[in-house]
Amino acid sequence: MGIDVTQILHGVNDKNEKAWKSVFTYYYAALCSYADRIIRDAVVAEDLVQEVLMNVWKSERKFPQVNDLTYYLYRSTYNQAMMHLRREKFQERYVQQVLQEESDFTDEEFAETVREELVRQLYFYIDELPEERRKIILLSIKGYSGNQIAEELGISINTIKTQKNRGFKYLREKMKDSAHLFWLTVFLS
Repeated sequence: MGIDVTQILHGVNDKNEKAWKSVFTYYYAALCSYADRIIRDAVVAEDLVQEVLMNVWKSERKFPQVNDLTYYLYRSTYNQAMMHLRREKFQERYVQQVLQEESDFTDEEFAETVREELVRQLYFYIDELPEERRKIILLSIKGYSGNQIAEELGISINTIKTQKNRGFKYLREKMKDSAHLFWLTVFLS
């Protein structure tokens, strides 16, 4: 006994679950085959067809004739397959672009990136210093002399020297793991 196409039409239009099973029986395999011919991936084709059928089930659309439903299902399957291919092509193009950008990353850009990272690390460790020592180190980096720092902060030159030595010792210890990056940037410059 064949499937009654009017039963299929009423099942779709009335959202009758029992009749809806006939829709799957009547259309599913053919739509999967059609989608697979377009995208050449049977598993994805099945997913796309299931999505098409679920969209029809969820929609309020009514079909006056079985031919309208058939046309709609095939057209929707085609559109879903094409959208899938476009997404796939876009993703592939994006990956290629990222790979190209990575290969275009010059030695100078790499060296500059490493320098920026070293400076970021240096200032991170400077922020860990006690407040007075931090101020002394920051003024030293700005090019202030020991006497200028002493005058600016209102402390003795001997305190400046002691705090500066302790600060640089701490920073050298913290940055020693980054020293190989420094030499690499010097080499690349």
